[in-house]
Amino acid sequence: MVNKQAIDVVVPSFRLNEALLLNIIQLNKPAAFEVNTYIVADNPAAVIPEKLKALHREGRIHLLINEVNLGFSGTRNKGIRAGHGKWILLLDDDIVPQPDLLEAYAAAISGDENALGYAGVTFFPEPVNAATRALELNGSVGHFKMALHKPEIIWAPTTNMMINREKLLDGLFDTNLKAGGEDVDFFVRHWLHFRETYKSVPDARVTHPWHDNGAMQTNRMFRYGIAASQLSHKEPEKNYTYRDFTNTLETLLLLLIAAPLAWFTGHMALWLCLLVIVPLAEFLTNWFRAVSTGRTYSPAVAFHLMWVKNCWEAGYLYDVLFAGRLNGFAKRIDMGFVKQHPSPFRTNRWKIVKLIILLVLVVIAVCAVGNSSL
Repeated sequence: MVNKQAIDVVVPSFRLNEALLLNIIQLNKPAAFEVNTYIVADNPAAVIPEKLKALHREGRIHLLINEVNLGFSGTRNKGIRAGHGKWILLLDDDIVPQPDLLEAYAAAISGDENALGYAGVTFFPEPVNAATRALELNGSVGHFKMALHKPEIIWAPTTNMMINREKLLDGLFDTNLKAGGEDVDFFVRHWLHFRETYKSVPDARVTHPWHDNGAMQTNRMFRYGIAASQLSHKEPEKNYTYRDFTNTLETLLLLLIAAPLAWFTGHMALWLCLLVIVPLAEFLTNWFRAVSTGRTYSPAVAFHLMWVKNCWEAGYLYDVLFAGRLNGFAKRIDMGFVKQHPSPFRTNRWKIVKLIILLVLVVIAVCAVGNSSL
């Protein structure tokens, strides 16, 4: 039976960092609510800190240990099903919450007890290097802070989100989405089913550290690209996909396929020029972006902007090719989910800048190849 005056705090954890988890366990408790904390250890081989064991024995937390690794989706599902509170607060295990986090959510609930859910704000520290500056500039951390700028949202990462148990769909988080994107899928499905958005709670704040102490996020962005490709073929997200111009990696793949034709027609010199021009135009576009939006002339930031973008696109292309989703080539998903069946071949200022740079470089290359053949 659902306890309407209870909040279940669900924290999946692989690391079981005692200090970080205690920050969550010791949050101020709102007077009108019963609070139950579920720590779900997704690491069967983990050494459980003695303090957590003691808190579990005392009944102050519920410590659940997976017998096998279930991943983010399965672990969150286990924590959700273990509780009975009407409100479920999903937190990551490496965030540092403001002490009044639960009180901020409780105040929001008092204003609307039938909401689909509530979105908190997740801050990241100031950038510490070129890699983190690039993540900030390209919008990778933008959705974490969306609740700070919009009164209602349709999805956000699960670092700091509250959901209504009375409005949960069967299946919860999709355990088939192992590369990521399970949070997008979960919140979007519920938004579309109930035709309700998640209400923002700007005062419900946590801070998330830079992943791997600010290191380059090659694997993470590659996985996110795979996840986006998987979402683009899944209901209901596939209704928000469209055809687009080929990106840098897709264009390079087409050039490689066209290599024999270039050889037989005697255009290998131009082909080699194009092989250099395409990634060069990508880098110059990102450098222009770093200068115009980031107010930095750093080539390192431009490189990291290009790297993050192309790692994501590499993951997307990898899934298209190796998962047999060939109809996903040059297919995009609108992660803003603005409208179903968006128009194809959409442009933005960065695509226009890149096209101009490409045209200029191609003209130069054609002239250079032509002069060399004289």
